[in-house]
Formats: sequence, structure tokens, C-alpha cells
Amino acid sequence: MPSCLFVALPVLLWSTHVLAAPPVGGDAVEGTLRMEVGADGVGTRPIHIGPGVSTTLLFDTDIQQEQLSLESRAQFARVSTGSSVLVLVPSNDLQGGSSLKLSIPFKDPGSALPSRLSLTLVVDSGAVDRQVEVFRRVRSAESYRQEVQQLRAEIERLRQERVSSGGSTREPMGFRGLLMGSTQHPGIGVEKDWEPAKCRRPCSFKLERGTAFTAGPRRALQLVLRTADEKPWIIGRAVLVDRKGKEWQSFPPFQTGPIAAESEATLILEFDVNNAALDGYQLSVTDVDGTRTVQWSGVNFP
Repeated sequence: MPSCLFVALPVLLWSTHVLAAPPVGGDAVEGTLRMEVGADGVGTRPIHIGPGVSTTLLFDTDIQQEQLSLESRAQFARVSTGSSVLVLVPSNDLQGGSSLKLSIPFKDPGSALPSRLSLTLVVDSGAVDRQVEVFRRVRSAESYRQEVQQLRAEIERLRQERVSSGGSTREPMGFRGLLMGSTQHPGIGVEKDWEPAKCRRPCSFKLERGTAFTAGPRRALQLVLRTADEKPWIIGRAVLVDRKGKEWQSFPPFQTGPIAAESEATLILEFDVNNAALDGYQLSVTDVDGTRTVQWSGVNFP
């Protein structure tokens, strides 16, 4: 048996045992985070860790285990490495909200790929990333399909929780609640076949259909979208900007599922705008990771 397997196999067996154990915090969240290594070798988002809960990083290329650098390493109950795996178990000494630096060198630094990955670890027992798949090479289409399926499953789980709670979860108010439950909109200005004047390049979205709504100070957009990106979109933030540069942030966006290349999704955005103007706006939407933004200009309302 190759020597590397003697190192990797015990680590993998141990990490499987830890992952199977129940989380210490009742609110800890299990799931797989998929992360691509940017050209600058920096992770696209922080990784959330929690005291007593294991976080396993799986790499698509081998790492230099002996040169791994972890800030405050003494405050981890366990740090185990294999040829392409890293398992972290923070101790209870780490304070919630703390940020730590993790640097991981790869074994083939002479290649055109990033030679090192720099990550930020955030201590957050309420939302632990239990497993992180790190892609140094270009991700496969199958990997993206798996991510879409995972996002859809999570959205469906949240919907089921809302149903099973007997209505105790607060339903969306205003336009968002109305547009989710009805196709009739009396007393509301409606412009069907809506579309903005321009989408700033590079534009990741293809607008299949759009409708704009106005009622008093409220403005809303119902957009049916696909994306040109391989990675699906979940919108985390939307901002409307008028001609004078004043910004209005949307209420929490609602969407029917991940915006993907192979399937469209409906996105509903609502704003409370203290402005009589109905035209000349710009709209920016940003994904939940804060790494991608799409901007439209010439946004008008009826």
C-alpha cells in the first residue's frame, strides 16, 4: 500500500467518525460548502467554525501538510491533515465572533494554478460549515449540478418548516406577500413586459419576463431570470438608486429557487421609496456571498 494511504486513511476514518457525531450546539447547521480558489489564492467567503464541532476541508489537489499555517492553533482541540484533507475541531476556548487566518500551500507550486490558499475562519456556533469542498481546478458541470440540487433541497426544507409551523413564521408583507399569492392587483400600477434599458456588462442574467409595480411609495419588480454563470445564484441584497445617487435597499428578496443556467427562477424585489420619480433608476443585485453583482440602468416604474 502506498505510504500516503497510511497517512490519509486514519484521518479520513477519524473525520468520518467526528462528522457522524451530533453537533454540540443545537443550532449548528450541517451542509456542504463548495468553494473555488480565486486567482489571488484567497477564499471567496469566510468559513464558519464552532467549538466542539468538526469542519472538514476536502481539496481537489494535494496540500503540503507540514507547511500549513493556522492562527491560534493551540486553541483547537484537534487539527488533522491528510494528502488532500484537513479536519479542524475548535476548542471551547475560542470566543464567538473571533476571526482566524488559515494558510494552506499546495504541493505543485510551479503550476499555473494558485500555489497557496488563504482563508478566514469565523467562530460561529450557530452556523457551522461542517464540510467544505475546495476547488483549485475548474469545477466540473456535475459539481455545479450537485450545488443546485443542494440549494433546492434547502429551499424546500425551509418551505416545509413554514408549513409545519402552522403559520407561526411571519409571511412576507407588502408586494412580496401579494405577488406570491395572487395574479390580480387592483389599485396597483402594473407594467407587464417590463425590461430595463441596459444590463451592465458582463451581465450574468438573462431576463425571461419582467413586471413592474407601483403603489404609493412602494416599488416592486417580479423578474423571471436565468443565469449565464455555471454557478447558481441566490440573491442576498438589492439596491435601487435614483438619478441623484440616493439609495434604497430592498426588503428581503424572495425567489422561487436558485437562478441557474438550466432552469429559470422568479425573483421578487420590493422597495419603500420616498421619491415621487418613477423613472431613471439603477438596480443592483448581489449574491448571498457578496462576490457577484449584476447592475441594470434605465429602470422605470408605471
